Amino acid sequence: MTAGATFDCALFDIDGVLVDIRKSYNEAIKKTVEFVLEQTGKGTKKSTGQATAVASAAVTDRLILRFRQSGGFNNDTDTSYAIALALMANPQQSAAKARKFLEQVAENADETGIVSVEKFLAPYGIEKHKELLAYPAPVNESYIGRVFDELFYGPGLFEKQNGSRPKYCRPKRPFIANDRLVVSRKTMEALRQTLGDRLAIVSGRSRLAAEYSLRPVWKYFNLDACVFLEDEPREHAKPNPYAVKRAMSATGARTAVYAGDSAEDMMMARRAQKEAGYDIAFVGIYGFSPQPALTVRQFKEQGADAVARDVNALPKLLLNLNKVKPA
Repeated sequence: MTAGATFDCALFDIDGVLVDIRKSYNEAIKKTVEFVLEQTGKGTKKSTGQATAVASAAVTDRLILRFRQSGGFNNDTDTSYAIALALMANPQQSAAKARKFLEQVAENADETGIVSVEKFLAPYGIEKHKELLAYPAPVNESYIGRVFDELFYGPGLFEKQNGSRPKYCRPKRPFIANDRLVVSRKTMEALRQTLGDRLAIVSGRSRLAAEYSLRPVWKYFNLDACVFLEDEPREHAKPNPYAVKRAMSATGARTAVYAGDSAEDMMMARRAQKEAGYDIAFVGIYGFSPQPALTVRQFKEQGADAVARDVNALPKLLLNLNKVKPA
């Protein structure tokens, strides 16, 4: 470890940390729900044409944040499924009523993710809707999973990622093209000077999506230590500590700083501490949250070691953070 360095390695989530996803993943969730409701004719008590309008007004960035804060919705296709299933199971007459009901669903979600939502919605009769959406299942076998990926990746990347051509959607501009890189080369250079090649990604994305959006800074990461959970079995998804443990093992690290933006990120880091005895300082990134003040407060209440508006503050934070003891 470089003299003066506090940690052996640095780990990074991508979405909301290295990349601003408000116009990419968030919009893909909204458009996926709109498409599914429009094509199936479900989700509203009015005419089929009203389904898109209801979903468009009801599915907001704040609602998406509430699902993510539950600890079980790091996967944005999961969020799309939960919202679509809720509106199909209990159609609403207006966007206001739809929004109120969806907020209730989100409030009852927990770290078990779609399992908790299905349990809450069970009294409404959801089996036929689950069968239609076919989720979770491999993308090529899932209606809503395929729609999401086709919208997000676009035809070329979808085929490269999933080995098949789009079936439902061929957007002229895929939502991944709206990703905005936040971390600077200057930040990555500073971190590399401190930590060498012990910089790794722990993300719910696929490697393909990560490389696409991080191309200007891709060279700074130790790819042998990076974990892209979209490419892994579903049971390894956050907040399972598998990814953190694998990344730290690959770098030979015992101490780490982890920059994340969600409850799942923090839970994952704490579980890795407990299970493997690592020292991990969690830095909560809040600048791209639709409710920054609320996100800051929640990070502090949950015991984050530091909070920062964006990840470019990390080199300076490393000078002040002390190693934390295992939980």
